[in-house]
Amino acid sequence: MRMKIYVMAVSILCLMAVSAVAADITGTWVAEMAAPKMGPEGGGPGGGGPGEMGPMKFTFEFKANGANLGGTVLGPMGNKNEIIEGKVDGNNVSFAVKVDAMGNEMKINYKGTVSGDEMKLTFSMEGGMGGPGGGDMPPMELIAKRQK
Repeated sequence: MRMKIYVMAVSILCLMAVSAVAADITGTWVAEMAAPKMGPEGGGPGGGGPGEMGPMKFTFEFKANGANLGGTVLGPMGNKNEIIEGKVDGNNVSFAVKVDAMGNEMKINYKGTVSGDEMKLTFSMEGGMGGPGGGDMPPMELIAKRQK
């Protein structure tokens, strides 16, 4: 009898450990964020003002395999880029994409947490037009929602 209880307890702990290793984020997730303000007040290029552009939409197609994460990101300008360096650790995710912005290669690094059908992401840029760190651009936040 003790052996059955012991085996059952170990089995339950193993199942709990496996489920805690990586959140299942495979599938389509969509996030929108307000476009950056243009002009002197907004720090964007050229004149212009708020409301000039609509929200920017990001579509993430994630393919998780245990702790490894792959897939693609469809950006607001219609550019689709492969996910690189993707990792899932419990509810934490991190990945990057390399993009070509007007002839300048940039790497966008994403970090975030998953809670059910919502993923909070922070992203920052390396290289490109602003040099390491994307110039003076601070990290930005997105909230992606799982599409069903």
